Amino acid sequence: MLERLAAGIPDYILSLMDALESAGRRGYAVGGCVRDLLLGRVPDDFDMTSNAPPEELMRILAAYRVIPTGLQHGTVTVLSEGHPVEITTHRTDGTYSDSRHPDTVTFTERVEEDLARRDFTINAMAYHPEVGIVDPYGGRRDLARGVIRAVGDPQRRFREDALRILRCFRFAAKLQFEIEKETERGAAILAPRLADIAVERILTELCKLLEAPGADKALFRMEAAGVLPYVFPEAIPDSALFDTLNALPPEAALRLAALLSDKAAATVEALCRRLHASNAFIKQVVGYLAAYKSELPTDAYTARRFLCHHFGQEEGGLALHKALNGENITAALDLVRQVRRDRTAVELRRLALNGRELQEQVGVPPAETGKLLLYLQDQVWRDPACNRRETLLALARQYLSKGE
Repeated sequence: MLERLAAGIPDYILSLMDALESAGRRGYAVGGCVRDLLLGRVPDDFDMTSNAPPEELMRILAAYRVIPTGLQHGTVTVLSEGHPVEITTHRTDGTYSDSRHPDTVTFTERVEEDLARRDFTINAMAYHPEVGIVDPYGGRRDLARGVIRAVGDPQRRFREDALRILRCFRFAAKLQFEIEKETERGAAILAPRLADIAVERILTELCKLLEAPGADKALFRMEAAGVLPYVFPEAIPDSALFDTLNALPPEAALRLAALLSDKAAATVEALCRRLHASNAFIKQVVGYLAAYKSELPTDAYTARRFLCHHFGQEEGGLALHKALNGENITAALDLVRQVRRDRTAVELRRLALNGRELQEQVGVPPAETGKLLLYLQDQVWRDPACNRRETLLALARQYLSKGE
């Protein structure tokens, strides 16, 4: 295990460690990167901690580009071989009156004191090639046992930053670990403090949790701990839907749509807006649900209509049909993909004539133009060869002559 950890430390981190060592200081890889390497995973990024105060860090690493991203909390970001690396001075934290940042920090020489302020034992380990693993809270043991355990008193950890409650369930989902009994109890007791957390942070944790392989089990735990009302206040998901996540790709918007599939579109949109989701994310969630609530295409015509109405969310909507209703979507998926390849799902803007031409050529009133365009689009979906100017004019005259 130690060999695997040592082999996984990249050169751009080792060069920073060497620079600090040459100046009589020490830098450790810390937190999630150590955890992931011990698990045989490739870390998303590498963070470091050092016994050098932030101003000294900036002097020692002057040969690099150094960005003072959080000097008051002892953090600088260093660009090493093009990689941004956060380096934080060993510190102890005071109270967290804003439930996010400590009001005061005290720098310390001891890495063990720095690890004491971290959230979970599996994230409270540090590594240096000469020192080895620093693991004062049993992180390796908990990794081996598959356990999420708070460092020290769980309630104190969650009071400092209530978002750690969601992180607890998110790590359980990501790693498919169990949550230690007192840690889960502390999460349940402190769950109301999530009401004080910025909604953007809640959305970020929720999306990461939904993308994890153990999302279903984590949601059941969150329900039992009374956490869900603080994440979904307008629309608590039905627990009967949790298991459906396993039948869907690990995409947050799609899995959120599954959880909210029994809610009205307005309710779903209101929840997403309360969480300050982006317009693009909201469009995906609402679009998936609209596609799910549409009938499955059964031929080329209905596939063209389905694709035009739900473009960008069409396959997600079909996946929801399968996951939520147990429907066989193979034929529908083949039809939609074929239509997408042959580009016969004609949008209004791709018709061979426009509304102004219809008004000039066939005398349709402006108030009726939109309705006529939709009729012509429907005819083109039925027979793509109709999408010629003269053919569409003939169809329009015929439509008007019948007084439709």
